[in-house]
Amino acid sequence: MLPTVRLHHDPAHRNVQERAVRDLEWWPGTVFVWAAGEAVTLKGVRRHLAVERGVPREWTHITGYWRRPVAAGPVAAQGTVVEESAAAPEEDAVHERLHELTDLAPGFAIRAAVTLGLFELVHHGVRDPAELVRRCGGAPDACTALLAYLMDLGLLESGAEGLRLTAVGEELVEDDHSADEYHLELAQAALDLSLAGLPEALRGGDGNRYRTATGLPLAVAMREDERLGGSARELIEEQALWFAPGVVTGHDWASAGTVTAAGHGVGALVNALVKAVPEVSVRIAALPSAVRVLRERVLDADALARVELVVQSGPVPTGGDTALLSRLLDWLPDEDAVQTLRETVVALPTGGTVVMVEQVRPEGAPGDLAAFADPETALHHLRLRCAFGTGVRTLAELTALAERAGLGVRAVRDVGWDHRLLVLAVTDR
Repeated sequence: MLPTVRLHHDPAHRNVQERAVRDLEWWPGTVFVWAAGEAVTLKGVRRHLAVERGVPREWTHITGYWRRPVAAGPVAAQGTVVEESAAAPEEDAVHERLHELTDLAPGFAIRAAVTLGLFELVHHGVRDPAELVRRCGGAPDACTALLAYLMDLGLLESGAEGLRLTAVGEELVEDDHSADEYHLELAQAALDLSLAGLPEALRGGDGNRYRTATGLPLAVAMREDERLGGSARELIEEQALWFAPGVVTGHDWASAGTVTAAGHGVGALVNALVKAVPEVSVRIAALPSAVRVLRERVLDADALARVELVVQSGPVPTGGDTALLSRLLDWLPDEDAVQTLRETVVALPTGGTVVMVEQVRPEGAPGDLAAFADPETALHHLRLRCAFGTGVRTLAELTALAERAGLGVRAVRDVGWDHRLLVLAVTDR
């Protein structure tokens, strides 16, 4: 017969359950443990079984189905508070922090409300819950549940005239960046959703397994869905504003001849370039949807008058003496990146130059946490890995890709914000 331990919680003896399990006769063979009780008390039991007894996690079912209240705590006969009352608030805080970090529901609910325009409706005076549900369309019960949940999260509250936004809710309508970042049909949310494939990426999979709601890989969807792709380009164009000045000063553009630019964030770079170097002649080569974004939302009027926009089907810039590639390799796995660089070499005239601008991370051996000391870089690396099978590359990795494509590195310059400008020359025709 299997041994069974039944114990009542005694506040004066916090470790009685753990001691009882430790004192059990340990039979030979495979052990399965089912345990339930107060959450904090079971931690010692769980640790003993896993660490000291080596019981695999799949052979245990340990459930902390209640937690002791954070009251003044029981008092021993001598009039002193027992040790667990001091620990309980800290344990509760740890539990709440863990729940906060792992709970997916609030993020999805808020993003769904942003996508449906719920916060905008309330901001513009639609206060009646029934009218908000009607405006959402679709499933009235689900929309009603969403409103109730948003109130519980503290984004909506009841007022004299109906629902209204809290200070946190106001942030979602007053900050355009927040509205775009949290919209489930735009690029930032798509990159975040791709993290659902993180376990496979960590196991050594090639990444790029994430599929959008239309069933397409994200890279394909960004090419075919003008709205999704446009939001991705605008996102990187904003980032490129920060390192554009470094790109302008990082190369002798006055002697570059005709520059044909391609890639992500190229509009911000060209805006800065034509202003700083009036004599430079610039062409931008891109897909029709990207050209439209550049013309309507990115390029300044003065720059637009001086830049030739060339519609083409692929990422490789053709024509010109110098090819400017801005973050072009971000979404390309190594083999695709090498092929793109090879095609760039073929398109260059004899003596032509490639200027490549890419984000880099520090060099580091596996396990060297300094390579990802910046948490934003670490998270961006994981997103790229899951969404495209790539990542934030090191300078050595970028150099190796260039060399495989027949390009040699003539110069490397730090242009700021973790970006490097590589001046590349053809070594193998």
